[in-house]
Amino acid sequence: MEKMQIDQAVINIGKFLMNNYWAKMWKLLKEKPELKQNFTAFLVNPEKLVFYFGKTHWAIEYVGAVRREKLDEELNIEVEIKDYTSKDNLVESIIGIDFSHQVDFKLSLGGYHQDLYHPTNEAYDILFENGWNFGAQSMNIGFNAGGFVIPENRASRIINSFFYGTDEFGLVVRNIKWLDVFPLEIVDIDQETEQFKLKFWPDIETKFIEDACFEYPLPPKDYQYEKLPQINRFIELISSNKTSEPEITQFLAKPENAFMLKMMFMGMEMYDEKECAWQSDKGRKPIKPDFFITGPNGFSDIIEFKLPDLKGKAIVGKINRETFSAEINSYISQTRSYEEYFEDPNNRAYVEEKYGLKVRYPKRVLVMGRRWMLSSDEWRALENDYRNITIRTYDDLIDGVVSQLYL
Repeated sequence: MEKMQIDQAVINIGKFLMNNYWAKMWKLLKEKPELKQNFTAFLVNPEKLVFYFGKTHWAIEYVGAVRREKLDEELNIEVEIKDYTSKDNLVESIIGIDFSHQVDFKLSLGGYHQDLYHPTNEAYDILFENGWNFGAQSMNIGFNAGGFVIPENRASRIINSFFYGTDEFGLVVRNIKWLDVFPLEIVDIDQETEQFKLKFWPDIETKFIEDACFEYPLPPKDYQYEKLPQINRFIELISSNKTSEPEITQFLAKPENAFMLKMMFMGMEMYDEKECAWQSDKGRKPIKPDFFITGPNGFSDIIEFKLPDLKGKAIVGKINRETFSAEINSYISQTRSYEEYFEDPNNRAYVEEKYGLKVRYPKRVLVMGRRWMLSSDEWRALENDYRNITIRTYDDLIDGVVSQLYL
């Protein structure tokens, strides 16, 4: 599909939603300000809107904070467009988790769905082994699902839903806060021209009232609920292009924020910026990983943070010859020195004696970028070419933590 056609479709969609949905919602909030107390903020103040286009459907995903102290009517909204018209299954491309090892049966997601929890079999094993509480809240849990499909000519809304998969490091979490999926028909006008036929809600005239009054499901108002403001502060921090890497790591290292990395990486303890001197090669500059995360087995892995914004495309090269960009390769090269360091038994002994850390064949996790900057299929395939390195986006980190706060 030509980029120009999709760009024009997004412009048309934006105009339609502004006139028939967003503007009407703003007007209702002004007329009834009491609705703002429980209003789902990202519906009018999203961090980003992501538009997806497939063969039979198109979708819009809202990304941002559920609650905001003040709604901003003049907010400039960022937009990302994903062209999945070459993919057979739009919803699975959006979720980005591989369910191909499951049974062949796919679950239909036509209609309305809230609080879905769907782990792959491998992800279920990890959740179970780590004491994940499956009875902690009201949720619609699916096991051994072979994936998902939205029937043709059917719309779907997915709210506050979590999908779990695995990779080399462990658990991968995808949280969809709010996704609206609508039927799409691509009509051939002539050999060179195609046209989109887009559909919306059949009750568009009143949909804004329903959604303005909707109360988004949040964790219980106890320990978990108290953590949500800290996650919001983290989201605000990484949303600014003025934020530096040290500011991010210093925020996560604070005692009140340490729960984030512990939850995401199933860690028992967290240690930040431990300087590790080379013992067999005194002339080399010491390494200082951003974080060590100690797992239940007593051994520690390494977490390294880079900025949420990438300078260019994450994946470059011609078709079938794709590779990570020079920027990402430089990040990976930096972490190789960490791996090399712990191959030396003298270095391992030094770190254990000085810091009490057991590090042996550590996995290296590189946190960088946002989900919409990386194509899941290409990214996972390239990641497999590197030993003991896993890439997580900031959205993966946030989703993994928020998922556990609902328990």
